[in-house]
Amino acid sequence: MAVRKNKSEEGIEPEYFISRLDSPEIGNFYVLLGEDFTRAEQFLRTLRARLVPEGMEDFALEVITVDKDHNGAGEIIGAAETMPFMGGFRLVIVRHGEELDAAALEALGEYAVETSEKKRENMLLVIAMSALDKRLKFYKVAQKLNAIINCEPEPVRDLREFAEKYFGKVLTPAGERAFSEIVGSDRRKVAAEMEKVSLYAGERSEITEEDVLAICADSNIQDEWELRNCLLSGDTEGALKALKNLRLDPQGSEEGIFAKLCYILSDLPSAAQAARRGDLRGARVFPGNPRYSEIRRYLNDLPAESQRRALSLLMYQMIAFRGSALPKEALDDLLCLSMTDEQ
Repeated sequence: MAVRKNKSEEGIEPEYFISRLDSPEIGNFYVLLGEDFTRAEQFLRTLRARLVPEGMEDFALEVITVDKDHNGAGEIIGAAETMPFMGGFRLVIVRHGEELDAAALEALGEYAVETSEKKRENMLLVIAMSALDKRLKFYKVAQKLNAIINCEPEPVRDLREFAEKYFGKVLTPAGERAFSEIVGSDRRKVAAEMEKVSLYAGERSEITEEDVLAICADSNIQDEWELRNCLLSGDTEGALKALKNLRLDPQGSEEGIFAKLCYILSDLPSAAQAARRGDLRGARVFPGNPRYSEIRRYLNDLPAESQRRALSLLMYQMIAFRGSALPKEALDDLLCLSMTDEQ
């Protein structure tokens, strides 16, 4: 089971496996793992076409679907061990392998080791599984034998291209940033959310940031996004309104709101200079926040003087917030005022 080339961390690419099908590197036992079902079905169809002669399906092919009546390793191993008809080839495909219990997987893991030590030239066993617990011994055995064929969906690397290709929509740059931040790049999630946003956009050719926020974001995320945009544009009234809405979240706290404001300001381009001037005294606030870097990118163009004053105020606000009896809401309001460059 060598097939070492084109091997990702998660396994062999199906297309590469097919390209090496006639190579002596190919072993007898493989796990087809992942939820890209279209790609998996194409792989299995290609295997059948390449390995099972037309008209010989009853003799050269066995397909086992795991369910309550077929969930043991014995039937699978027995099918694999059955000698091919008249010296031909035998292909065994197991569907819904994720339904196999722990005992069956352990037995199949032992069988995988046996086949790797005593290879047969006329048999291939492929167990198709949508998911597999990586903590199981079976997974570790398959990984060690390089017997995992990777059928996980590829992440979406270009959201704008995806929107145009599959939904006929133009995703605006601001919409792309919002979609990437809220949804991510997982292909299943992207497809599901993009379909909803496209339906929401209706006849319009563009998907905007507003569309994405309306469909993909909960109210708390929408308020955070609105707060960020108001701070960037210098809209004091809007920023304070968004801040007020964030306070309505029953799961939130004034400390959490303060944290959001702090990481918006920390590590901006002028932060190091401000620290050297003594405005921050070297403080860096909440750099571990998961949205920290995304917010920072949006604030690169904040005027230097506005940054300096806001960072200076932030330092004193941190002290007041942690050690004084001043109203915490008033402190956040003051910080918003400073960030929007109001006197």
